This record gives sequence, structure tokens and C-alpha cells, in this order.
Amino acid sequence: MRMGFNGIGGWVLGGLLTLAALHDAQAEQPSEADKPVAVVLGREIPRAALASDDKTRQSERAARKPEDFARWESMNEVQRLMGLVLGPLLKDYARYKGLEPTKQEVQDYISAFSRHKEELIAREKEDNERRRQELRRVDLPPAKRQSLQTELESSEQLVKAFSEETDEDPSLAAEESEMLARSMVLSWKLQRALHREYGGDIIFQQAGPEAVGAYLPFLEARMKAGDFKILDEALGRRFWDSVRRAPGIRMESNTLETPWWLMRPDRKR
Repeated sequence: MRMGFNGIGGWVLGGLLTLAALHDAQAEQPSEADKPVAVVLGREIPRAALASDDKTRQSERAARKPEDFARWESMNEVQRLMGLVLGPLLKDYARYKGLEPTKQEVQDYISAFSRHKEELIAREKEDNERRRQELRRVDLPPAKRQSLQTELESSEQLVKAFSEETDEDPSLAAEESEMLARSMVLSWKLQRALHREYGGDIIFQQAGPEAVGAYLPFLEARMKAGDFKILDEALGRRFWDSVRRAPGIRMESNTLETPWWLMRPDRKR
């Protein structure tokens, strides 16, 4: 099983902090004739880069009312623009701040994740045994039985996936583990640096705490420095509205000072 990432702040496709993926998205080459809507670090972003593929658009159009589809398309444009703006700017910021993860930081993450995986498997196996015992009850209501059976099947799939991952080619597994660890450590160091410099709210995300309150002053400073500019006025208004909204579950102001994978379980949220 591979660890996935959710969109951070609902803005960056695939997760704000998977910077390599964002860089790849930026590298796609739309039609040169398409009018640019923004310029980031000297590179133009054409409107074509903000559009979903035809298959996705057709699927969304078929599943939504016209007004809902229009809202979805508008939000999707802003999310893609956010990724194409923030991705390169944050990568540049991380390089300027010297945030490259150290070998020790990477190893600490790998060790912590390994412990977490072992604890998770042990806990799921215990819960599954409890579920099996309860499923043996003849007086169990049908709805409860169905719920327990679904939980059991999902948990067994999770345990199996983790077990199969352990059985992979050790060298390949180690390489993938290090890549994931490096990405997660860089994400944390980047968010910590942003919060230390710009402050603001921190929200909970599955990929780790995110300093969403730092994005507005960070982007304003980078725009003032001439590092990016949004050329489309209407799109620019929607872009800045999204930056200011920053919804999510707020966390304590010192949350980013300790790597989340090294925190006690009861302090992660």
C-alpha cells in the first residue's frame, strides 16, 4: 500500500507539499498560442494549463446541474492556478532557506513510520479478533452484523497491504521509503519555516500540519518582489479570495516546532 496525500487547504492538486508532482504539472506544455494568465519566476502559465482534461469535464458536467458545474469549473481553475503558483515559489523558498532534509531527519522519519506501521498492524489484528467474536453472536442485529463485516473486510485488506509491502524487494522498498521520508520531512521543514517567518493559523492535514495563515503574506511578498504576477484580473480576485479563506481545523501555534511523526499520538491533533 502506498501512502497518499490529500489536497492541502483544498488548493494544490495532489497535495501542496508534494512539490515534485507540482513541478511536473507546471512542466506540461500547453499551446504556445494560448493567452497567459500568470507569470511565475519568469515562466508564463497559459489558461490551457488550468483546464481539466475533456473526459473529466464531461463526467463532471453530466453529474452536475449547470450552475453547479460552473462553480466546480471555476474552483478547479483556481486550485490548479494555486498549485502552479505555489509549487515553484515554495520550491524556490525551500532552496533559498536551505531546507534540504538531513540523513538523520530522513532516518528518524523512516524509523517512526516503521514503528507506527507495526503498531497499526497489531492494533488492527486485535480489533479484527474482537469483530470476529462479535460476529459469532446469533442475536446480532442484521445492520450491526453488516457494519462489523464491512469493518472487518476493510481492516483485513489494510493489514494485507502492509504485509505485502513488507515482502517487496528490500532495495526497492528502501528506495521508495527514503523518497517518501524525504518528501515528508521537507514538507514539515517548509511549513515550519513559513510559520516562523510569517505566522498565521496552522490547520490539520493528513500529510501533516499546514501553515495556511502564512500563505497570504508570503505570496504578497513574492508578488511585491516581482516573482509572480496574475495577468487575468477576474482570475486574480478568485485566487486571492481562496488564499484568504483557508478553511480547516485550527491547531496550536507551536504545532510545527516538533515533527508530527515524533509527537505522542495524543498530541498530533
